[in-house]
Amino acid sequence: MKNLFRTLVVRILQREAAWLLRRQRPTIIAVTGSVGKTTTKDAIYAALRGQFRVRKSEKSFNSEIGVPLTVLGLPNAWQNPFGWLKNIIDGFFVACWSSRYPAVLVLEVGVDHPGDMAALTRWLRPDIVVVTRVPDVPVHVEFFSSPEAVTEEKMSLVSALQPNGTLIYNADDMTLVDHLPSVRHKHV
Repeated sequence: MKNLFRTLVVRILQREAAWLLRRQRPTIIAVTGSVGKTTTKDAIYAALRGQFRVRKSEKSFNSEIGVPLTVLGLPNAWQNPFGWLKNIIDGFFVACWSSRYPAVLVLEVGVDHPGDMAALTRWLRPDIVVVTRVPDVPVHVEFFSSPEAVTEEKMSLVSALQPNGTLIYNADDMTLVDHLPSVRHKHV
């Protein structure tokens, strides 16, 4: 029952977030990688906040539930089912009627399991993707078939870029460079 409730909450919040993004059309900067995501997100936010209305992911809210909470501007209800129901109701009102929305969203986007990025990129289409370092053995490799599978999962965010989107990455990171031709080919 607990898993069913969680799945339902995630799907509803993701749909509300997707609707809000279609209505408001902010510039979306998505940061992924295995090392330095939070620091990079915070640096981008600090550089932009004096020039634009901008919102960033709180802490490391980079999951299937953290990203829509950030988009909707809602808090994490943790283990409180009534808090989640309140978030669903508040999310509906924000998605349908918010008028003062940030011009830029800086979102940290992470993966823990296979399919995490695919679930996010079904509704999240960034304008800019920043890929931080991806080491030879990335974090959360224990949930994937290989280190390469983790990298491929993270790189699927690049495939979700808007058609004229911008990709920012470290050209000295050979793990990234090796994966880019296939990812960018899928995107084009």
